[in-house]
Amino acid sequence: SYTPYQPESNQGTLQALFEYQTLMCLLTGMDVSNSSHYDGATSLAEAVLIAARRKPGALVVSKYLNPEYRHVLDTYLGEEHPLTAVSPQNGLMHTESFPENVSAIIVQTPNFVGLIEDIARLSAIAREKDALLIVSTNPVSLGLLEAPGLQGADIVVGDGQPLGNPLSFGGPYFGFMCCKKEHMRKLPGRIVG
Repeated sequence: SYTPYQPESNQGTLQALFEYQTLMCLLTGMDVSNSSHYDGATSLAEAVLIAARRKPGALVVSKYLNPEYRHVLDTYLGEEHPLTAVSPQNGLMHTESFPENVSAIIVQTPNFVGLIEDIARLSAIAREKDALLIVSTNPVSLGLLEAPGLQGADIVVGDGQPLGNPLSFGGPYFGFMCCKKEHMRKLPGRIVG
């Protein structure tokens, strides 16, 4: 994938992206992966925009979402798409206080205090409300936990830096975004298949 000559450079890049996307789909339990974003927070913001454009309604977010991700969401969404923060109960997302009309349920697992959210339960609630379930996760945790896609998540995002790239001079970070096939045409970025 490093050769500078055409057409080999294109083929190598496409092969590397295809391998990356295939592995991310296997890790998250989803159908499709794009070729990444700047970081996990921007991946989450793009996922929430998919839900907001799909259906008007509340964007319900756990208060135990990484606060840095929350700041990026507030910046991306602005006043046009305000977030509805839900206070936790026993450290997990409290579903009894959801509004009636919901566009997206946004949760992090493991959450910011280290607890594992019940993705299957949140998925059932999302189906009842015709909302998308967006899960932000640490990819390393998926070596032990069941993939969010297998539990009913619609979009899975996160930061890929924990997968082993050392930080140097401010990077490299990359944000992954994987989704079910029905949302593929709304996915920002490149898809190699």
